[in-house]
Amino acid sequence: MAPTQRKPVYIKPEHHEILRRIAFEQHCTISDVLDAVLEQVDWQKVEKQASIKPTQRAMERTGRYKIGSDTQ
Repeated sequence: MAPTQRKPVYIKPEHHEILRRIAFEQHCTISDVLDAVLEQVDWQKVEKQASIKPTQRAMERTGRYKIGSDTQ
């Protein structure tokens, strides 16, 4: 088996089921389906969303942990 450049990825269970069904229908492996999907990804859009996510999470956390400023 030839060495590959693949890195481990986490696939949510619901997405894994979708990939598994596609692989079954196409008579190929899940990794083949995943490779095809990743080739079609708009990486600039992913990069933009990834740069925004930490800020969004921080804002959600600060909003969630506000303690009783309106109670007085």
